[in-house]
Amino acid sequence: MWASRKVLSEYGNMAGACVFFVMDEMRKKSMNDGRATTGDGLDWGVALGFGPGFTVETVVLHSMPVIA
Repeated sequence: MWASRKVLSEYGNMAGACVFFVMDEMRKKSMNDGRATTGDGLDWGVALGFGPGFTVETVVLHSMPVIA
């Protein structure tokens, strides 16, 4: 949630493009903190996108090892 809030406060609502910015924030923080994976130290994650009406897009993500 922290990455979503940071991107929203810095860039505003960019619709679907926010997902890429949030993943990049998580990757950068993981590398700076010395985490084992790009997923903030976790192996699995879920990304949700909400559109107009009842439109929802969901994807399950598997993190990659951080290469230092």
